[in-house]
Amino acid sequence: MSRTTDDPSVIEDLLPLSPPVYYILLALGVDTLHGYAIMQAFDGLMGGTERLLPGTLYATLARMMETGLIEEAPPPEFEGDPRRRYYSVTEFGRVAAAGESERLRRLLEVAVAQNLAPGRTG
Repeated sequence: MSRTTDDPSVIEDLLPLSPPVYYILLALGVDTLHGYAIMQAFDGLMGGTERLLPGTLYATLARMMETGLIEEAPPPEFEGDPRRRYYSVTEFGRVAAAGESERLRRLLEVAVAQNLAPGRTG
């Protein structure tokens, strides 16, 4: 399902994104990856501090496809394993990730102002 980014309220209705949805959008970035590679990419981005478990990952991927945040994509030329499903972020998914990033940035500003951010003491 292709969703439009023309109406900001559509994105606002999705926010806040659940952690697994946001993690998958971050892991995919501009890449086309299969499920296990998404888990590995996210683990690499986070240095092992957060994890995507297989059961959560595949259920979340299915919901994200239904909402139009991601789409199934052809495998990259160098990885043609026909047994794997590959995914990429849609434009709608990019706008949703940007909205969630902005929401989190604003929350961090509040935490800093309240001396509640890590490493910040007043």
